[in-house]
Amino acid sequence: MRKAIVVFFSILFFSFSALSKNVSVFFSPSAKCENKIVKLINNSELTIDAAIYAINNDEIVNALKKANNRGVKIRILTDRLQAAGKNSKVRELYDCGINIRVHSKFKIEHNKFAIFDKKIASSGSYNWTNPASDKNSENCIFFIKNKEVVKKYIGRFEYLWKVNTKRKSDEWFERRKIAT
Repeated sequence: MRKAIVVFFSILFFSFSALSKNVSVFFSPSAKCENKIVKLINNSELTIDAAIYAINNDEIVNALKKANNRGVKIRILTDRLQAAGKNSKVRELYDCGINIRVHSKFKIEHNKFAIFDKKIASSGSYNWTNPASDKNSENCIFFIKNKEVVKKYIGRFEYLWKVNTKRKSDEWFERRKIAT
């Protein structure tokens, strides 16, 4: 009986150890979330899908531009009020040819998640902004090769991408172009 208990707890321990290697968690203020996101963008070969409330982090924006130039297929859904803000870099990304949609379905687009090459998902309270790294108390979690979790994020992103149409987003960007 004692041997069975030891075996049970050993299996349980090693199972949790294996799972914990597939999840990384970081907190800010610090550059850890930013650095991990930039690394994932830089290492992406095929796709990056992101639903992000606010975007103005210089390092992340530069990494997205470079990924776009490498031919990585990038789709970003963001909040229209945040995108219209004076510090937003959404227009800059849009003008670089990155496929960006501003939300049109819900009151706000408050998600903060991304999927990299359909293998790794990130989530948490961390916005892709400079204050999220420098000043705010934020969190980010990365699900590394966790197929079940990544699949759920892919499903949610595909739904959001479908209901927030390209036509409405392009109209929004066109109105902003005229206003400036």
